[in-house]
Amino acid sequence: MQALALQSDRAIAELFYQVTHSGNLTRTQSHGLQSLCQSALAQDDRDAVNRLLYAIRRGWVRISD
Repeated sequence: MQALALQSDRAIAELFYQVTHSGNLTRTQSHGLQSLCQSALAQDDRDAVNRLLYAIRRGWVRISD
């Protein structure tokens, strides 16, 4: 999934759902999340991105190729 495709509200919510249920995130999705942190997002979207990044740091979500 491209970083630009993640910018819609629905795409962020869908990604959050998929990742929290599967426990896996692709490297491309991870880079997209990191770039989203630098862009202007609604507070709810920013919270969802921050939760996913926190889950990665804690080891709850694995990054796969």
